[in-house]
Amino acid sequence: MKKTVSKLCKLLSVSKAGYYKWLKQSSNPVERKNDFLLQFLIKRSNEEHCIPGYRKLWQAAIADGYDCSKGRVQRLLQSVGYRSKSGKRRYTSGNKKQGFITTENLLARQFDVEEPNSVWVSDITQVRCKEGWQYLCVILDLYSRKVVGWATSRINNAVLVIKTLKKAWNVRKPNGQRLLFHSDQGSQYRAKETISWLNKRGVTISMSRKGNCWDNACSESFFAQYKKEWMSNLNELSRSEMTIQSRFYIENYYNSVRMHGTIGNVSPKQYESMN
Repeated sequence: MKKTVSKLCKLLSVSKAGYYKWLKQSSNPVERKNDFLLQFLIKRSNEEHCIPGYRKLWQAAIADGYDCSKGRVQRLLQSVGYRSKSGKRRYTSGNKKQGFITTENLLARQFDVEEPNSVWVSDITQVRCKEGWQYLCVILDLYSRKVVGWATSRINNAVLVIKTLKKAWNVRKPNGQRLLFHSDQGSQYRAKETISWLNKRGVTISMSRKGNCWDNACSESFFAQYKKEWMSNLNELSRSEMTIQSRFYIENYYNSVRMHGTIGNVSPKQYESMN
């Protein structure tokens, strides 16, 4: 029974403590109504792979005939520790939250670079796996479009970015004083840990303008090809299988074989060996 509860809670992104707290609630009329509503919300979320947030689940409840407010739905979901799989933290312009820093867009879409290790661009994407989301962070050298560092994690945070940076740094050994590092304004890149790591090495930091995906077009393009050329052709993978497939695509195909029009229709590895 315990294994079943644990598996169910993990599948629904619900904490066991929250589930048992809900289970032990007294059965007065109001709480019985809440119980029925919560059962509906969890069932509906499960049908949609735990993707919708409380607002969409509230709309589904209203459409199904439940008389409830958004706040009530939110409180019930919070009581069992529910978190949307696709929820993204939102920031207002001029965000000054402690621990997060935003810099100017110094790259300014100047994607043609003449020297290696002078401009690196980075981004993160997510892949749905059997156990939940798995995140892939990559760093590309704009000189050759080569992926010089990559890492995966089930958690999308600054630790993932720094892990990727360390891999790229160990392989490329750049002069930090001559390197520009560009990313979007994701909290992983604006975190004080990431900024501190880059500052200690004298790296110049650049970030895309808010809502301007074209400011980081090369990274966006890489992920579009990664999903179209490779991941879309595979069945649902486990997290470990996703990492293995990502390694094969990046190291055995993208860097070594795939031709790029921007560098003369050769692979990144071949381009660097020619110059």
